[in-house]
Amino acid sequence: MADRKDDIRTRLLATFRVEAEEHLQALTTNLVALEHELPVATTRELIEATFREMHTLKGAARSVSLMDVEVLCQACESLLSRVNRGDLALSRTIVGRLQEAVDVVARLLTGAVGPAAVREMVTRLDDAPAESAGESDHTRLMSADRSIAAEPASAMSSDTVRLATAKLDALLLRAEDLLVPKLAAEERVKEARVLVEALWRWRTALNRSRPLEPAQTGNGRAPSLSAALDSDLRALEGQARGMLGRLTRDQLTIATVVDGLQEEMRQTRMMPAASVLDLFPRMVRDLAGEQGKEVDWVADGAAMEMDRRVLEQMKDPLIHLVRNAIDHGIEPPEARQQTGKPRRGRVKVTIAAAEGGRLEICVEDDGRGLDLGRVREAAVRARLLSPEAAQALMDEAALDLVYRSGVSTSPIITDVSGHGLGLAIVKEHVERLGGQIRLATGAGTGTAVRMTLPATVVTFRGLLVQAGGQLFLLPTDAVERAIRVAREEIQGVEGREVICRNGHPLPVLALSRLLRLPERESEPAGSKISCVVVRTGEERVGLLIEGLLGSREVLVKELRPPLVRVKNVSAAGLLGTGQVVLILRPADLLKSIHEAPRPTAPAAAREEAKRPKVILVVDDSITTRTMERNLLEAAGYQVRVAVDGIEAWTLLRSEAFDLVVSDVDMPRMDGLDLTARIRADRKLGELPVVLVTALESREDKERGIEVGANAYLVKSSFDQSNLLDIIRRLL
Repeated sequence: MADRKDDIRTRLLATFRVEAEEHLQALTTNLVALEHELPVATTRELIEATFREMHTLKGAARSVSLMDVEVLCQACESLLSRVNRGDLALSRTIVGRLQEAVDVVARLLTGAVGPAAVREMVTRLDDAPAESAGESDHTRLMSADRSIAAEPASAMSSDTVRLATAKLDALLLRAEDLLVPKLAAEERVKEARVLVEALWRWRTALNRSRPLEPAQTGNGRAPSLSAALDSDLRALEGQARGMLGRLTRDQLTIATVVDGLQEEMRQTRMMPAASVLDLFPRMVRDLAGEQGKEVDWVADGAAMEMDRRVLEQMKDPLIHLVRNAIDHGIEPPEARQQTGKPRRGRVKVTIAAAEGGRLEICVEDDGRGLDLGRVREAAVRARLLSPEAAQALMDEAALDLVYRSGVSTSPIITDVSGHGLGLAIVKEHVERLGGQIRLATGAGTGTAVRMTLPATVVTFRGLLVQAGGQLFLLPTDAVERAIRVAREEIQGVEGREVICRNGHPLPVLALSRLLRLPERESEPAGSKISCVVVRTGEERVGLLIEGLLGSREVLVKELRPPLVRVKNVSAAGLLGTGQVVLILRPADLLKSIHEAPRPTAPAAAREEAKRPKVILVVDDSITTRTMERNLLEAAGYQVRVAVDGIEAWTLLRSEAFDLVVSDVDMPRMDGLDLTARIRADRKLGELPVVLVTALESREDKERGIEVGANAYLVKSSFDQSNLLDIIRRLL
């Protein structure tokens, strides 16, 4: 482990030195320009640009623990800040000291100077305004220092090249494309082997059906026809075997080179997980502070290296999970103490290697855990289940509801939570990468979300199957086994087809029917059907297929807009034959099997759905009322307006509305009192209410929750699309 950490640090230092060279060059250019007489505005811009470069260099040095560089940059920042504020007048002495500091940084990176030089330089920077070095001394000093710094610059870049990510991605795509000829070479070898075997079978069959006549050449007679044909077939078979040998050697060479290149490129893509995890400590602190909570952040496995594309695609899901843990999971300090917990909660992320070259990311907290009763209520509120069906759900099935879009246990929609999208988005990202997600929770003990992901997204190995006359790939890690099933074994139970395996019923369905493809005619009695048992979590299903063609390695091509999310399909794969096949998503297949057809809505309900929704906008500001009215009418809603809570209440008692958007701070009756009246009214009690206000403290949001608002938006961070999205979900 120590060697791994040292290797990562060495690579980070190499990257930092390349970055530092760019900053030092920019600093030198700016400082040289500041030596000349320039307009005041230009001088100010150069000083600010120099400050930004120095600040960025300081931050980069801190990230790789180069404390001497950080201290020196901090001293330069302080001096530049005093000049920028007007506390000091810019002089050639100050510019000279800054240039000296830049040169010392350059020499620090090559080991030419040590901490003593840094301390001396910091002192000179602090005393720079009081010193008055002569013009000739100053010019000589700067020219001498620049000549010394010229050498380290080249030394820093001698063994490192900085490459734009766009160019690196283009190079990676080119390397991935080499998988196509590699896979094609494997197919050519298979075809040549089939040809050799066919020639051998033909020659053998010919000899058995017509024994060779002995060749008679002494009396001038030509060899018999069968002998001549056998000779030609032997020669052709020998040529084919020679071609097979050459193709096999070429295929091995191509495979060795391409696999080696792929491994090198894979290493190029690898990044420490810390590059994403380092974003969270401040986010956790700020979010916990906003909610009046105390939360410790723990990250294990930050040094674990991951494919950059996997890491980038998991960044948003991790943000969703950490925000959920703080907002939904961790209790306020007083509530934790009352239950015997420490005041400070804990959110922990662990990244570790898993079986099969995969990775596992776990996000866990020690909070209150998920309340399955509230999950059931949220599903009913989102109209996914009837109250009776929700109560009849087993706990495991109820837990799966949290992945459904629109299901949120938060009683109010804010900028942090309540949209019912968090876990749905997380699951979507994980499955798009070909991974799996599992959730475990306990009342009062917290929640853990475990995601198992592939280490790389370039190649894919799957089981090639045929259904509906087409080829498809099933992920190998989702396939439990392939079996043969007799038609007589398939029984009907509660309207579904099942077979008995190990004493338990296993649901089965033809893959062609599941994908709505033409189905093959029924197999004759006594025949057996190929069946692939697919597993997702603890759930299994048997997919009846027309043909099983074995395991295949393919080049994965992700779906592009507008085909970003296609039901039952995760990506496309390119076979060695050049044929494109669809890679199926097991989680969708299982969901499709269990989805019952939805009943047709009554005519009255269809008419209700077609009716334009009517929204009441309540705000004492004519500007806000007009803006919100225009926004909602442009979205297709009918809008009425009221100037305060009293007028709004009068309209609500006399007209029908589908939703209320209200300000909070208004004369006569504010938005909180209006919301409380709506909730207390027997007819209006279920009317959705969205509060849009400038009051953004935690106490204000809690008051909104207490009176029964469905959503609470802060005007300072108002987003029109966010308001429309919330309204669509509430309606």
